[in-house]
Amino acid sequence: MREDIKKADNIVIKVGTSLLVSPETGIIESTISKLASVLAQLMRSEKKIILVSSGAVGTGTVQLGEVSKYTAAAVGQGILTGLYEAEFKKHDQKIGQLLLSRDILTVPENRQAFDQTIRELLARRILPIVNENDAVTVDEGEHRTKFEDNDELSLLIAEAVDADLLIMLTDVNGLYSENPTINEEAQMIRHLSKIDQRLFEASDPSLGKLSRGGIRSKLKTATGALTANIPMVLANGRDPHVLYDILAGREIGTLFKKQQ
Repeated sequence: MREDIKKADNIVIKVGTSLLVSPETGIIESTISKLASVLAQLMRSEKKIILVSSGAVGTGTVQLGEVSKYTAAAVGQGILTGLYEAEFKKHDQKIGQLLLSRDILTVPENRQAFDQTIRELLARRILPIVNENDAVTVDEGEHRTKFEDNDELSLLIAEAVDADLLIMLTDVNGLYSENPTINEEAQMIRHLSKIDQRLFEASDPSLGKLSRGGIRSKLKTATGALTANIPMVLANGRDPHVLYDILAGREIGTLFKKQQ
């Protein structure tokens, strides 16, 4: 079932806020350092990687305290990008930042510019790092420019670039039959070819202090990935080296993939 993953070249990787920012101590620089090392190596091996990185609002909130999410994003995005730039530079890997709103992917002229930018960045072996433009996007009135969260954004990016694989790195090992923090006998599900309502009902709706997504959001994203016929892996990214195991086809996390 996972043999095809070894052949994946066009890969979207989403990293959640909980892996990058601690509510108590701020940015987890060791994760960014390891992530840069792994992704730079994958780029050298001719993989085409797009990183969807959360963490801007969380970073700004830890730095500034009680401010609006817009202000937190404006400050946090600069800090986060600066850290990415410094770490990737150690590996001679150039990066490019793209901050998106929904209309970038839905308005034809905007979408054309996005497609062209992504193609040129990857052709030049530059790693695109994508995030929502949280400092200015809104979800009010008739002009809704905000994504539900970066889980949805990562799926839309994967669809836009016709990705071979979508990897969702989070702070859980995968999808469980029940909440493992409540039921110690809960079993991790290694593979799913379809998602039913029972899984949504059994999933834990709680979020981290700085997170917008959650396991239900991951299930919704996985449903979209299955519909688009894009294999998706949900795995624990506390140690970014797990990406090597995933791309080697090992039984890491939960694989969402249609039956052949």
